Amino acid sequence: MESLLPLIDYRLLPRVSNSDLTRLKEEYLGYGTIPSARFFPETARTFGKAFHQHLLEPETIGGVIQQLLPDMARPDTTRVEQLTERIRQDAFCRRYLGKAERCARPGYPSDRQEDARREHIVLFTDPTTDVDCKARLDLVYTSPKRRNALILDFKTTSARSQSQFLQSCYDYDYDRQVAFYLDALRHADSREWQDTRTFRFVLIGVQKQKPNRLFAVDATSIPDFVDYGRKKYRFWLRKWKEQQTTEAQPLLRQAS
Repeated sequence: MESLLPLIDYRLLPRVSNSDLTRLKEEYLGYGTIPSARFFPETARTFGKAFHQHLLEPETIGGVIQQLLPDMARPDTTRVEQLTERIRQDAFCRRYLGKAERCARPGYPSDRQEDARREHIVLFTDPTTDVDCKARLDLVYTSPKRRNALILDFKTTSARSQSQFLQSCYDYDYDRQVAFYLDALRHADSREWQDTRTFRFVLIGVQKQKPNRLFAVDATSIPDFVDYGRKKYRFWLRKWKEQQTTEAQPLLRQAS
């Protein structure tokens, strides 16, 4: 089952992720020219990992802090707790996080009419480039009865207003991520979303500075947002495929 793959196995899967496309873009265009590279140094990435682990897998946070993030200072750990608690106080977020927590409990009935999964891994093949891909979704809620799916993706942000958070969605290629994740469900190897009619993707941003405001962007309601993101991720998938072909040519000549 895809959702049971541990974190380390996910990273070792020989498939392309959205993060791989970010690294490829940084390599092609120059690290310093990419907003996500300039504004997300390694310390920020580490903080983001702790934030997501604390919010989506609180039962494992102690081990993660000790093993993966040993250098995090106590003030940073406290801030992670404050931000995750702020999200859990929101009625909309609390509703779906609660559904995911209930669905994860042993013995939860398998014939349920709805399903919610945290850190859910989806494997798929992009139909235009034939590249094998992978995605790890923060939270995906599906209602087979109503034939709809909702993806929630949680971000920490320095934005101080709704308009600034929306702008950051373009600056940091969240449109590419949204399209990549939506298409992951549509083309999933498991085919479990093949009968789904409606897909909705909501980006949730929590302000890192006080007063820790919450911002929400329904990405699927913004005209051309997903279509533009899809063009971006497929452009970089083609670049990735070209790179793999170029790197393989010397090996093929040696083998012949």
